[in-house]
Amino acid sequence: MIVFDRTIGEGEEKSYYLNLTDNAGNRYGSKFPDDRTPLWVITEGRRYKASKRGENQIWGRLRAWYEGENVHSGDTIHIRYEPTANKLDGRTPIEISIVKRVGKIEEERVEISTEQGEIEEVERIPAEISIQIEHDLEDFLTENLSLIKEGLKLYIDERGREGRQYPTDVGTIDLLCKDNEDFVIIELKKGRASDPVVGQISRYIGWVRENLSEGHNVRGIIIVHDFDPKLKYAVLAHDNLEIKYYEIQIKFISEQEVIDRIERENNVT
Repeated sequence: MIVFDRTIGEGEEKSYYLNLTDNAGNRYGSKFPDDRTPLWVITEGRRYKASKRGENQIWGRLRAWYEGENVHSGDTIHIRYEPTANKLDGRTPIEISIVKRVGKIEEERVEISTEQGEIEEVERIPAEISIQIEHDLEDFLTENLSLIKEGLKLYIDERGREGRQYPTDVGTIDLLCKDNEDFVIIELKKGRASDPVVGQISRYIGWVRENLSEGHNVRGIIIVHDFDPKLKYAVLAHDNLEIKYYEIQIKFISEQEVIDRIERENNVT
């Protein structure tokens, strides 16, 4: 699987294309399909038609992607491409998620009362904490599936392909797992989810039941942060679905602790 992050440039936003170069300057275009190959750019299950153009760029109907996903220059995206993934309606899928938004911060105008009792209108710009919530949560859960359920393991198919970002004909599953002989589909949603995710995970359950389960049970777990009553009642209608909630704690550490962690992650002794 080809996986990398890149920050959108002004030229890309203006002309509606994507460079296949990561933030360290490494070019990945040669690892993607050939020039003019029809592609799907997929973000949270939403598809946008595109195509490979030249050695290192994706073009096509990316204006719809930029506008539909509210992407701007300065935003960081996470690109995933599985060369062995099945085509969807004749197009090769490319998964793109937005992991950091800094391009355009919406300003909010609020009214406050002054000491003299007058109403004054001021601008309030929300602070932004650039945490790659969905991507980092996926990293963490992949290594700690027992926190969701004891004995849960990441699925590995006959080709040796792991169940993380597992490609199917109906989209890419965040985490495809096994609980003994049963299949468990885990869908991660940062922030507040909504009931359409039930339709998404139901498609995955149907595909796994048809193509992989061999008669064993298939169920789904939706992992979210905030409570959503619409999602709650949508899930209640399905016996094979459940919701689990996560909490995030912020810990402030020293510069040396950051350096030590980076060294451990890169196996530097």
